[in-house]
Amino acid sequence: MSKIIETLNNPFKKERMRSSAQEEIAKIYLKVSDKNKKIGHKPPSKFPWAIAAAAIALALVLLFFKSNIDVNIKILGEIPSFAASETDKFGSIREKGLYLVKGSEPNKYIVKYTGFTGDARTFSRAKGDELILCNSRGSGWANYEIRLKEPLDLTKLDIKYTARGESGDESLTVVLVDSDNRTYRAERDISSDLSKSWQVYTLNFKPIKKALDTKNISAVRFEFGTLTAGNSSVATIYLKDICVTKTKHMGW
Repeated sequence: MSKIIETLNNPFKKERMRSSAQEEIAKIYLKVSDKNKKIGHKPPSKFPWAIAAAAIALALVLLFFKSNIDVNIKILGEIPSFAASETDKFGSIREKGLYLVKGSEPNKYIVKYTGFTGDARTFSRAKGDELILCNSRGSGWANYEIRLKEPLDLTKLDIKYTARGESGDESLTVVLVDSDNRTYRAERDISSDLSKSWQVYTLNFKPIKKALDTKNISAVRFEFGTLTAGNSSVATIYLKDICVTKTKHMGW
């Protein structure tokens, strides 16, 4: 007991004991830390991060391809795409126009049906690279009709066609039909008063946007009957190269 008191009273020995105690505590702490380092605190693995990065990359790739598919579907819904040979034959909307009827041949990729109806059925026909529209006495209406496979968005497009009359005083009226079966008959001032020579006619959709749904046009008709277009019962009209083209904006 006296030795313990002596030791505690001796500053040098007291300091030595304190240092020894601190060393023992440090050893115990360091052993525990080392043990934790070896057992419970392993360095974080890079594998989960690699999986997460791969998942993000895959999601971005899928999103990219999905957006491309959506865009393609949208484009196909408006103007179908073609193989190179068909593009050469029927044209391209990005160039001079995409033909619904080239000469007298319907574009099978877009057009579901073409035909003559009413008083046009008796004598009208396709011959060579032109359509011969012949009126006759009867009901008073005669049409050449183009029905599309899918409704087309023609909001920013024009319809262009080439026509002439046998006598030069015939009229040809364009009628548009949307997917709800609403129709618009072009007014006299934008209908075709024909001459004996071939002329190119253009129908712009701007004046008729409120009359029907120009984003969903399902059929185009050309009327030339006695009652519907004011032609004689023996009127003969020549029609060819019916296409849709980009609307031209005039600069001022």
